[in-house]
Amino acid sequence: MGARWHQDGWQLTCLTDGQGSFAPEVFPELSEIECKARLAAAGEADIRTEFNAFLIEGDGVLTLVDAGYGALAGAKGGRVLGLLADMGVAPAQIGRLVFTHLHGDHCGGALGDGGLVFPNAEVVMHPAEVQHWQGSDTPGGRVLAALGARVRLLEDGQEVAPGLTFWHLPGHTPGHSGLRVGNGLVLVADILHSEALQLQDPHCCTKYDVDPALARETRRRAMDEVAHRGLVCAGGHLLGPDKFARLVAVGQGYAKVAP
Repeated sequence: MGARWHQDGWQLTCLTDGQGSFAPEVFPELSEIECKARLAAAGEADIRTEFNAFLIEGDGVLTLVDAGYGALAGAKGGRVLGLLADMGVAPAQIGRLVFTHLHGDHCGGALGDGGLVFPNAEVVMHPAEVQHWQGSDTPGGRVLAALGARVRLLEDGQEVAPGLTFWHLPGHTPGHSGLRVGNGLVLVADILHSEALQLQDPHCCTKYDVDPALARETRRRAMDEVAHRGLVCAGGHLLGPDKFARLVAVGQGYAKVAP
């Protein structure tokens, strides 16, 4: 069973689809010396990451936020369906699938050999994400092709359901988005890929950020809000058994603390 959090009548369960390590070149703005120094300061030898999806319960509709890697990552991922089964949840019971964005580690698990893995789910995402990936030979493009017209498009601030609000966080991809859950919890998607490298330096981008300047601005804005409002946050790549945490400002960056 993954980490759980209760908030304003909602229950969230983190489903860790897998683990891996990023190569240093994923963070091209950091020198090898600086990268090693930050890892050492965090007590890490590698740029570890985890691939997290989330199950949300509370309004009578089982909502899955992202679908994990599926078979795309081999042994590094593909655990979401097993974790759902351990909770007694079959794929057909998922009534809503929210994509934070359409990179393979977030959408690959939505397609299987037989087509759509979650056949009864309403699919929700930002229109800029559809525009960015539509027609491409990528995991996101293939998921969109399979979905056809089954997608509900939401802009920033619109309700996924009462109490669940869409939060546009552009830069990593054009339609990259999170969720506000009730009044005190946010899912921040891929604002962070490496706690060791990016918490202390929110300006640090990955090579996967489509618009690095916008990603920096969005990351700083989102982390400022989490810290200054005392919100609990969870994200696509946060580490450790406690996936729900608060952020506190430290110098020019932040530190993750228990909620």
